[in-house]
Amino acid sequence: MSSSRYCPSIESKVLRFPNRVHQVWLEPEGVDSDLIYPQGLSVTLPAELQEKMITCIRGLEKAKMIQPGYGVQYDYLDPRQITPSLETHLVQRLFFAGQINGTTGYEEAAAQGVIAGINASLRVRHKPPFVVSRTEGYIGVLIDDLTTLGTNEPYRMFTSRAEFRLSLRPDNADSRLTFRGYNEAGCVSQQRYERASWMKSSIQECISMLKSIEFSSSKWKKLIPEASISTDKSVPVRALDVLKYEEVDMELLAKAIPEPLKKYTECRELAERLKIEATYESVLFHQQQEIKNIQRDEALQLPKDLDYLTLRGVSLSSEVREKLHFSRPQTIGAASRIPGVTPAAVINLLRFVRTAQQRLVAATESPKTGQCLCDTEKLEEQQL
Repeated sequence: MSSSRYCPSIESKVLRFPNRVHQVWLEPEGVDSDLIYPQGLSVTLPAELQEKMITCIRGLEKAKMIQPGYGVQYDYLDPRQITPSLETHLVQRLFFAGQINGTTGYEEAAAQGVIAGINASLRVRHKPPFVVSRTEGYIGVLIDDLTTLGTNEPYRMFTSRAEFRLSLRPDNADSRLTFRGYNEAGCVSQQRYERASWMKSSIQECISMLKSIEFSSSKWKKLIPEASISTDKSVPVRALDVLKYEEVDMELLAKAIPEPLKKYTECRELAERLKIEATYESVLFHQQQEIKNIQRDEALQLPKDLDYLTLRGVSLSSEVREKLHFSRPQTIGAASRIPGVTPAAVINLLRFVRTAQQRLVAATESPKTGQCLCDTEKLEEQQL
């Protein structure tokens, strides 16, 4: 693994960028404390050199060092040898989480710890693993990147790594994960589940109502003069579309139409959620179609006992076989994201899995059903 990209020591920064000025921020440790933390001065030098370096900074000539800095070096295991549930391929019931998987950062370690703990509990109770898809949360993006791509440097979870950032917002985390956490993992309280259920039903109810309320643009302009609504539109305008305007929120909309919208402004969180949903409605619609396509690929499970190195009846290059054997993807979607696994190889793998499934049901299904399965296979190949 290469050195840290995101929290390098001051000596690493000076060696890597010798002609640049390196900033140091002096952060007070507390309101009533005279201790100062020099942010940007991570250091692994001997203590006497650290003290000498501090006194060379202008304004800190008389500063006293209370605690010297130190470096941490740790080993890691290639994360491609763990499953999306964070259980190792080689040793059953052994789960890895945190820096041992090649990550750095508190949030990254905590996220893995939650998933590993949930799945360890489910494992001993002989229940299916709890896996978060990359379409459901940043935890899913992090684990999918690690288990399919691996890493050659300390991994940090950035929002830019996710394809569907508009769908993975803090405000809608309950609708994405709370119900799964309650029904599948047992890690959500009854009170939180009921709150999420109420929020979900309220949003759906209000969105449906906002879509049903339609007026002409001129009438909307009279009702809400603060909004920059164009009166040139000849078609009726929905209340949901009016809510998209920057000047309009649920309170302003409810003042214009007290019944039946006033009750949706009593909860501030609900009103804010409705504004966000309206703002991103058109973008989220197209994004949801893309998410459904990915979820379809993720639903195509690969047999866990496939020996890719000796697999017969499927055309795969030696390079692709080695990559699949090492990463052991659990779905067609995960296989398609492995570097070096070509689209043609994914199609061939899809055909093989579908053929194997058809053979299993051939003895009990009618010829007509078999033809339907064949047609479904061709359609999925075209879509993929």
